[in-house]
Amino acid sequence: MTKTDIILVEDDTLVGEIALDILTGGGYAVRWVQDPLEAVAAVIKARPKLVITDIMMPGISGMDICKAISTTPELAEVKLMVMSAKNFEIEKYRARLFGALHFLTKPFTEQGLLKAVTDVLGHPTSRPH
Repeated sequence: MTKTDIILVEDDTLVGEIALDILTGGGYAVRWVQDPLEAVAAVIKARPKLVITDIMMPGISGMDICKAISTTPELAEVKLMVMSAKNFEIEKYRARLFGALHFLTKPFTEQGLLKAVTDVLGHPTSRPH
């Protein structure tokens, strides 16, 4: 079974498909979770290196997902990143407060997404096997 590098939590189909294509094309093993209510359980099961989450989603916000992950001791190694169209300083502050290492503004570019992930994780080909 392939180790999951990234769990992408995104309810918007178009954004999710684009981000998935960019990340897998960049060499990362990605699992896309479209139902945000399933995100924390997926993270507990897969133990990815990184969770990228949108903020505005039905049922649970990306901030709540970040908070749940960052306050769960067995997930302490999981890094967090937020991507959102809510480009307000208060949102960026809250994302950092809940453990996010990077805030990527939507719409994002291929280079912008890959650079953000590389800044947080490093390039996938530089990892020891």
